[in-house]
Parts: sequence; structure tokens; C-alpha cells
Amino acid sequence: MVPSKFSIMSVGNEILAGDIDNTNATYLAKKLTMSGHDVLRIVVVPDDVDDIASELRRLRKISEFVIVTGGLGVTHDDVTAEGVAKALGKKLVLNKDAVKTMEGRVSSRKAIEKMATLPEGARVIKNDVGAAPGFIIENVLVMPGVPEEMKDIFSKVEKEFGCLPYYEERVRVESFEDKIADILKELSEKYKEISIGSYPKKGYVKVKFNGHDKNLVSKAKEEFLRALEKIGIPYRELT
Repeated sequence: MVPSKFSIMSVGNEILAGDIDNTNATYLAKKLTMSGHDVLRIVVVPDDVDDIASELRRLRKISEFVIVTGGLGVTHDDVTAEGVAKALGKKLVLNKDAVKTMEGRVSSRKAIEKMATLPEGARVIKNDVGAAPGFIIENVLVMPGVPEEMKDIFSKVEKEFGCLPYYEERVRVESFEDKIADILKELSEKYKEISIGSYPKKGYVKVKFNGHDKNLVSKAKEEFLRALEKIGIPYRELT
């Protein structure tokens, strides 16, 4: 079965403190959405074993697959592997495949063993950009938090998730959100199978129609355009 309902969990005190932007979650959400999957939740948790474990248990109940980023390094606060193991009721063991991916690249044996200690049964994904490998266990993918390392690892497993039909239409409306709110509400109630998003900008609103059915997406957009024309609001279709 191709998983279609995902959740994304980012681990890191630095995100919660506002020291860095959560670009990993944005990247993954866009990738998954464009592949026709639904992202149900994006959450951020601190570098704490119990918090990681409890949140992962919750997300697994509502999702077919959970993607976790951050906390796989060598410092004291890199505890994601331990949190994942606790959530799944697995032992932490030294993973020989993980060790092999770092031998000859990481000089410290202590560092290698720290990053290679993973939940029992984990499938290792080599990190060709950095040190700590990613891993998959049951319905959880875990990757480092460094964006380029995360992208490298995700590129190696992305095809395993499959690709579902996805269609998107966008319109730039030269007006304010309150002028089109009623139209959007009526359309969202009529076309429940697709998603209709409204994103106000300075001086205009971007409206996005997306879903798995190309005909419904186009039909909803065309009905929206006719409603705009009827009340004299200018617009421009976006490519």
C-alpha cells in the first residue's frame, strides 16, 4: 500500500527558540503534497526523549507514515534515536550497517558509535553529505536536521512512498480577502473532495485549488472565476 497520510515531526530546541527556521518541514511538506500525499500534521518537539516518544506515538495513530528530522548527531542533546526507540518499544543497539557508512569518513570511534546506536531492526540510509545516517523503522523515517543532509537522504527513499495523482490551479485575485470570502466558503462546501486555500498578500490574494481529481479542481476554479467576473473583481490565472 502506498502511504498517503503523513505527519512531520521536527526535533530541536533551536527551532522552538526561534533561532532557526523550520525549512525541513516546509521542504518535506511541499515534496509530499506535490506527490499527491496529504500532510496531516507538522509539529516541533524539544530535544527530550519522553517528548519525542509521546509525540511520535500520537502521530503514528493518525498517520500512515511519520517523518522525523533532527537530533541524530554526537552531542548530549541528540536524543532522537532514543526517543524513537522508546516510542516503538525497541532496544537501542549498535547498527553495523550504520557503522560502515561512517568508517573512513568519521575519525572518532566514539562519535561513530553514538550515531550508529539505533533502534533494533532499523534500516540504514547512508548520508553522503554529512555523517549521521538516516534510518527507517516500521512506519517512521528519521533523518538529520541539517537541511542538505536531510535532502540527500530523502532523495534516496522518496520513490518508496509512491506518487498519487495531484493537480493544482492558482489564481491571483486583485482584491482583498473579505471580498471573496463568501464565494470561497460556498465553493469549499460544494467541492469537499478538493482543497481550496486563500493566501492574502499585500494588495492581492492568491487562491489555490488542489486535489486528486483534475476535473473537480478545474471545475471549482472555473466556477470561482465566473463568480469574480460577475462582481467585477479582476484576476489573473497563475502558471
